Amino acid sequence: MLNRVHLFQTIERVALSGQSAGALLMVRMQRLREFEAVFGYEAGKALVDAFEVRLRECLRAVDEAVQIGECDFAVVLPGLRDLNHAMLAASKVARAFMHPLEAQGRSARAIVSVGLCMASAAQCPDQLCRQADVACQEAARLPERAAAYRGQAQPQVVYEDLYQAITTNRLQVYLQPIFGMDSGTLCGYESLARWENPVLGFVSPELFIGAAEKTGLIEELTRWSVNATLRHCAPAFRDTPTLQCGINISPIALMAEGFVDQIAAALRIWNVRPEQVVLELTETVFIDSPQLIGKRLTELRESGLRIAVDDFGTGYSSLSYFRHFHVDELKLDVSFVRDMEHNPRTCKLVESMIRMAHSLEAVTVAEGIENTVLWNRLRDMGCDLGQGYYPGKPAPAAQALAEFGAG
Repeated sequence: MLNRVHLFQTIERVALSGQSAGALLMVRMQRLREFEAVFGYEAGKALVDAFEVRLRECLRAVDEAVQIGECDFAVVLPGLRDLNHAMLAASKVARAFMHPLEAQGRSARAIVSVGLCMASAAQCPDQLCRQADVACQEAARLPERAAAYRGQAQPQVVYEDLYQAITTNRLQVYLQPIFGMDSGTLCGYESLARWENPVLGFVSPELFIGAAEKTGLIEELTRWSVNATLRHCAPAFRDTPTLQCGINISPIALMAEGFVDQIAAALRIWNVRPEQVVLELTETVFIDSPQLIGKRLTELRESGLRIAVDDFGTGYSSLSYFRHFHVDELKLDVSFVRDMEHNPRTCKLVESMIRMAHSLEAVTVAEGIENTVLWNRLRDMGCDLGQGYYPGKPAPAAQALAEFGAG
């Protein structure tokens, strides 16, 4: 168990031998923690054992499975013809878990993702495992639960590069304007972090923010984002007291000890009133540790800060958190806004979201407005605020503040 040395040796001996095509599967069972929370750790162990038995049953005699995590297995597949042949094997594994497993006399359905990577002599085992893991993450978002690695879409972020970029202030604050939909007047901005790496060029925020969360840099990145945003916006806030600025906050940073004090200190340093700052949180923040989240949000709102739910409608499927947490803004996800042009059902759904938000005394903000048609339609539905390429593209902070008359 957990024998990565054995796995790497197996990959070198079988998959990278060059005698025939080889591949690596990364097979991951999800939500084991939730199962253990309900049925206990012994039941969780029994479920993993049943998972391993089912996995080995659908492999060939020449295939080798190695457990590399509590519910993660790597499978080395030798003697394959091509990628299509390997994909058949990955799909077979994924389909095998469509039927429930038996664990301590109870039936449980394992939610599995299977990532595939073809092997070549030019690869090292570590690289092959990381590529299979990328495919496994992609598979978790697909209905068929299996995916093949077809080339890294974006380069890997190096920890040292990101750390240096944060600590030496090489990141940039971009601001995207937000307007009142009835009046068309500027109401505020959303702050966006941008990173131009000298080698990689502009690195996508999803990539470097995800890397920060995985490597423990998210608290430093959040501290930089809050202070850099307030530094740019403080003069505009003093000139126009009604302006606000939204700052995206990672759930990991929100849960960190001292987060509330950190925000309060930044407000004092830059002489910004708390009601001018909107902390934007995705719906997923409400899934884990609801008591701690409730405590954090209560402290933040009591200090005068505003709370927004970002990407509303795409995250946590339950609306039960509205019973316990008061939010000031609901930001309609861009996928709903863009689909309104082509799908009447989406229009009805968005209109119902707006009504629900207003019934909860929350402001609605539409993201991703790209043309006049969408703007007018959302305005007529009663949406309060709007942002997107149509009213104003994101720009470096100084440029955005000057362009829209707030700098």
